[in-house]
Amino acid sequence: MKWSVVILGALLAVGCTRKSGGMQLEIAGQVQTVPQQTALEGADFALFERAVEDGALQAEALVAEATSDELGGFSALFPRKSSYSLRWTATALDHFPEAGTVDPDALYPNVAYPLEIRMHAVCTLHVQLSSLAPEDSTDNVRFNLGDDFPCDCCPTDQILLEGIGADSSWDCLMYGDHWMTWGADLEVALIGQPEGLFVDSVFCPAFGAADLILTW
Repeated sequence: MKWSVVILGALLAVGCTRKSGGMQLEIAGQVQTVPQQTALEGADFALFERAVEDGALQAEALVAEATSDELGGFSALFPRKSSYSLRWTATALDHFPEAGTVDPDALYPNVAYPLEIRMHAVCTLHVQLSSLAPEDSTDNVRFNLGDDFPCDCCPTDQILLEGIGADSSWDCLMYGDHWMTWGADLEVALIGQPEGLFVDSVFCPAFGAADLILTW
């Protein structure tokens, strides 16, 4: 009887260990700067979860955070629950933020889930539009940038500048190592002055800046 009690106790101990072990999930991430495709160190990763507890869907909560190392890698561990949704964000200096989701059904205990994050480098575009003498009150230009990147970037709305002393300038952000196209439809009263539709582009380097200067 004593031996059976000891054996039963040992089996219960093993059973408890199996039940409590492997109750964490892991996301193994790799962060790159694009378009260079180089490892990005210092990117901050955050994971948010909505879980079902006691039959009720809970509010979204932060469950894991991590920072990428010199090779761009990171590991985010969080407790296994009845996940309804998983959402992640990634931020890094001089890069546009990224965000996405992970299917909870794709995660398993003791199996790292691979996640590749590609973050676009920032470039600052300086735009300057101005009219020069000789001028006329009827002179006008309709101008717009042409590339609408999927981020909080340079606006592509058309602007209208009219008359003498017309002037506008602004700075905006765009993807680095990309071209920004632009168009200007110019009407001037003075005969011999260039007018009509002009289309061109300017290259904006990663982590740098570019100038777009237009005078008429």
